[in-house]
Amino acid sequence: MYTRITGSRQEHLENFKVTLAMFAVTLAYEWVSSQIIPGFVFSGYEFLGTWAGLVCVWLCRTQNILCWPWGIVSAGALGYFFGTIGLPGQQWLNWGYFLIIQIWAWPYWAFGGAEKTELPVTMLTSRGWIGMLLAIVFGTYSIYVLIDLLVPGSLHPVLDATVVASSVVAQYLMGQKKVESWLLWLGPVNLLSIILFASAGAYTVMALYVAFFIHAFFATRTWYRARIINS
Repeated sequence: MYTRITGSRQEHLENFKVTLAMFAVTLAYEWVSSQIIPGFVFSGYEFLGTWAGLVCVWLCRTQNILCWPWGIVSAGALGYFFGTIGLPGQQWLNWGYFLIIQIWAWPYWAFGGAEKTELPVTMLTSRGWIGMLLAIVFGTYSIYVLIDLLVPGSLHPVLDATVVASSVVAQYLMGQKKVESWLLWLGPVNLLSIILFASAGAYTVMALYVAFFIHAFFATRTWYRARIINS
């Protein structure tokens, strides 16, 4: 039972390999960016957040419990970075939500199943789909109003609010091990984030979300198959 939350030997081995691979990928992209992007400025927080985020998403796809500590590191680093480039909605999202919900999701994945067994992959009911869509719509409006009130003149407030609201719902469903979480990461979150970060000049994070988009496509298939097995 203890290894369910700390990770098995196999999970630690996968974590080690993925960590090294994603570090190399992030380092390579930073170097390429410095060569081709005029005025490129290196940010250690952006680098750390990108690296940890890539590791987290890979391990989430394979249902490796060690995805969550990496997600916590990514949220902390990217939250600071977004605050420095004028995207307050993204900063609030990482510090005020991702950090908290990932601390909750970590033990919930390990003991959230029947009789405190490991949480299985499942799908939303029709009622769950309605709740998901309503949460995104009302969340987007609320966050837009909040941004306009607290940070007037911020970059792309509507786009920022949409990404934040969709990410909040997607991360909650990820903590619940719902297949639909990957559909949200694939659609509104990743596609709109690529546009948002490109317009803000955050090219390393933009590349992260391109990778997230590709990864979410394969993760959707993987989790859907896992759901069929669990049915």
